[in-house]
Amino acid sequence: MLDLRRVVRLLSSAAILGATLLVPGAVAADTFAPAGVALDCAPSPPLDEAVVSAHLVFVGTVTETSSDGRSATVTVTEVWRGDVPSPVIVNGWLDPASAAEDDRTFQAGLTYVFVPVNLDNLAGGLVIDSICSSTVQWTDDLARLRPANVGAPLTGPAPGANPFAFLGWLVMPLAMAGLIGGGAIALALFVARRRDT
Repeated sequence: MLDLRRVVRLLSSAAILGATLLVPGAVAADTFAPAGVALDCAPSPPLDEAVVSAHLVFVGTVTETSSDGRSATVTVTEVWRGDVPSPVIVNGWLDPASAAEDDRTFQAGLTYVFVPVNLDNLAGGLVIDSICSSTVQWTDDLARLRPANVGAPLTGPAPGANPFAFLGWLVMPLAMAGLIGGGAIALALFVARRRDT
């Protein structure tokens, strides 16, 4: 017969082991982060370097904001690198609904040169920025950086943005923790049954 106390001890040990393995996975989650995104962001290159190396650079005016300025609807006026629809939603970090130290905020009515850090949901009309990106508020002296071949934004309605796209980098560490925790529980039950026989 199963010794309930032994099973509880084994399950507790398995839970502690799973939690112990999850923490390093979460800390190292930037390994699984989309290109250009880091959990504690490092400063991006100056704008004059970014406009010749970034995947996407565009100029646009913020028409409205939400989440205390952490999410902006932007009307794109010039595309310096890449392709982007207009309007486009620019979130100031992964989840504008909750504040984080790397959040960038925007002000309605202002124009910016945007150099977003994450383009994973660009087709859905959403890009992610951060306080460490090369994005800056437009000033007339930035016109010197304008490339000769300025493009126009993509036209037509963009499909709805996936509000959970920013969670993609969490999948791998959580899946590993689940597998390890589940395996530990199964092993604990197997060992408990063998001891009872």
